[in-house]
Amino acid sequence: MIPYKPHKNQMKIHQDSRRFRIVVCGRRWGKTTLAVNELIRHALSNDDTVNWLVAPTYKQAKMIAWRMLHKFIPKEFVLKRNETELSVQLNNGSIIELRGADNSDSLRGVGVHFLVCDEFATMKDVWEEILRPMLSDTMGKALFIGTPAGKNAFWELYMRGQKDDKDYKSWKFSTGDNPYIPRSEIAEAESQMAPRYFRQEYLANFEDYKGIVYPEHTEEDIIDPIDIPKEWRKIGSIDPAMTGITALLFGAVDYDGVIHIYDEYYQADKRVGEVVQRINQDSVQEWYIDPAAKGLKSVRDGIVYTLYNEFFDLGLRPFFGQNDVEGGINRVAEFFTKRKIKIFSTCKNLIWELERYHYAEERETVGGAVRPKPFKANDHLCDCLRYMVMSRAESPIGEPKIVIGTDEYYEKLEEEQTELRDRIEDLRA
Repeated sequence: MIPYKPHKNQMKIHQDSRRFRIVVCGRRWGKTTLAVNELIRHALSNDDTVNWLVAPTYKQAKMIAWRMLHKFIPKEFVLKRNETELSVQLNNGSIIELRGADNSDSLRGVGVHFLVCDEFATMKDVWEEILRPMLSDTMGKALFIGTPAGKNAFWELYMRGQKDDKDYKSWKFSTGDNPYIPRSEIAEAESQMAPRYFRQEYLANFEDYKGIVYPEHTEEDIIDPIDIPKEWRKIGSIDPAMTGITALLFGAVDYDGVIHIYDEYYQADKRVGEVVQRINQDSVQEWYIDPAAKGLKSVRDGIVYTLYNEFFDLGLRPFFGQNDVEGGINRVAEFFTKRKIKIFSTCKNLIWELERYHYAEERETVGGAVRPKPFKANDHLCDCLRYMVMSRAESPIGEPKIVIGTDEYYEKLEEEQTELRDRIEDLRA
């Protein structure tokens, strides 16, 4: 017996027999649980069939769907499992396989009877070119599931399923349509997330991302300079360049986790040595750099150096910044929403960029609107801000209890800085 009890909205999908079903839903609605059980049901009900679940990446397929498959499929029906191939052969001759859309060559040349496309909104160019033809000779069926990510091919399929079509049917469910998710959890998410991301991730809305990237940023985020307490944790971020603008941001995190951007550096055509001189003028404890720095190369005396090598040779040991652009934008937007970013009014270039940082105009294609991306110009400090926020910088521990300026204060500060340096060296080791 399969240990799965679908809620009423999942049952609507299971009970529909149309060839192409499209399920748009918010996070934690139960879409992957639905998909894996539908995959198992089809494989057990139809002998000698090939049944696939395709996730955006092989890693996602293995970490999420493969574990779920083990949980729900009855052991008495399993003839053989292959952990490497992520495949299960059933005793009725049917096969269940999990694949990743990131390796498109592995998807070619196979006839499939039932196909699940998990998180379809984040897949690129695999449906019409590769997956759809695989269903033709078998007259196979497909189930598309996912959370929206702009108006792309997933949106096109959803809209087609809203029409009176004998082959296509689509549904849209919010996270709240899962009766097992506490309403308090949804309310907490709404209070913490940027509005447009909450509408997308929890209400399953197809948000149009045209316009400014950070509408959450307001004048309330800009403050007059203050003296930064020495106890606050200082972090910095670097957007380097061989030629063009090199940008630095200097930040300090207070006891409430608010990042105060207190200084910036914004200079064209500067050597790494000049940039490091500016960096060394401040007591920043951790630096984060654009990961692309390890790919920007120059040749000196027949030896190839990367920009990262040059910073390293000059005594700076920056961490590579987290460069998930969409995730980083979401995180920065949340910080702005919760008023956890304060920018000194003297940081003119950052303020200027934030007011102009916008999504690129995207043209419609045959497959629908291409997923919009930030326009790559005048964004150096915006990138620095993203690296800084994604560093998960910690607040100082506890409230200051020692009077600033006393001998006890400086002894304690020196002790904490020594511990911090040891900690950083341990992390880098």
